[in-house]
Amino acid sequence: MSSRRRRRPAALLIALPLFLAGCASAAASNPGVDGPPTAPVTPPPVSATPTLASANDKPLPLDAYLLNPQQASEVAKAQQELVSRCMKRFGFTYKPPGSADQQRDSDAPASRVDGRYGHQSAALMAKWGYHPEGGIRATPDVPGGGWTTTPEMAAAERGVSDPKQRLGPGGQVVNGQTVPEHGCVGESVKQLTGAVNGRVGDAQTADDIKFSTLKNSQEDARTRAVFARWSQCMKGSGYDYPDPLAAVGDPEWRKTALPTEREVRVATADAACRAEYNVVGVWYAVDYAYQEQAIKANAPAMAAARAALETQVRAAARALAG
Repeated sequence: MSSRRRRRPAALLIALPLFLAGCASAAASNPGVDGPPTAPVTPPPVSATPTLASANDKPLPLDAYLLNPQQASEVAKAQQELVSRCMKRFGFTYKPPGSADQQRDSDAPASRVDGRYGHQSAALMAKWGYHPEGGIRATPDVPGGGWTTTPEMAAAERGVSDPKQRLGPGGQVVNGQTVPEHGCVGESVKQLTGAVNGRVGDAQTADDIKFSTLKNSQEDARTRAVFARWSQCMKGSGYDYPDPLAAVGDPEWRKTALPTEREVRVATADAACRAEYNVVGVWYAVDYAYQEQAIKANAPAMAAARAALETQVRAAARALAG
């Protein structure tokens, strides 16, 4: 997954931590997989609108083209393992960059990394407001970013001796071994994707469609209409928010590790108004239609994205099996 992505629209997404530092720079365009997707502009028809309190257990068309939480975790672990093995070959004990475990609520979807419609469990919202279940955990500091890098270590890890540069061509001889292109990071990328400049994680096209379809579904007239009814319902409880995005994104909630009493009251009213006007059902149906439309419009690239995902999952399983 790349950390050098374009600015994203405000979206209710919960993402796993980035893969191993450095692999993002190793990820270049893959013909047929990456590149800007075709973006249909005609709002797609919705054949049926389910009545839903939560869509977290419902499938979405893009699920098959994106790593699910278990797959994403296994790919990340496999890359760390592959880099560690490679570094050992050069005589170094490698300590991957530390990262906090992703907090996921007990109702989080298993088929996708992202919770696209925000908090949906009335029971959890009545206890935790808009905070993650259990509150916000403190992120432990990792002294030195995980390990101390010498020029030799940097060369072996990333193919360039200057620790300030992200990736290099390799070719150096370290402890009698020749460094591969992009170092051990590049070697891990090649083993997972088939190419040293491959993209670890979701294909760019699939990733772009994930965000663009969510934005389209948020701005669609059918969704905005139910958002307006939700807003009027919230005013009846004394809260003035134009839509659920504004409620969950209220900066007041980020000031404390645990929810305040007011936050819980707002979230409880939010859940009740969502249920009264079937906000999640309408939003999900519109989002589903936009995803189907975008996948059809980008069929060759999406087929390549799915093949690339399957390649990574199989390679990760092999790596973790030793």
